[in-house]
Amino acid sequence: MELFWLILFMTAIFAPLVWNKIAIGKRIHDEEQKAGRDLTHEINPFTGGRD
Repeated sequence: MELFWLILFMTAIFAPLVWNKIAIGKRIHDEEQKAGRDLTHEINPFTGGRD
């Protein structure tokens, strides 16, 4: 039973982190597609935007 709770809490912690990284990656990809070039040094890695 202890293993069940460990797996449950680990999933509850890591699933949102993975979801966030995927969402930021998609946003950066969309910004680069819209600009038509690589925005490596112009984009904010925490938000995925060119603010």
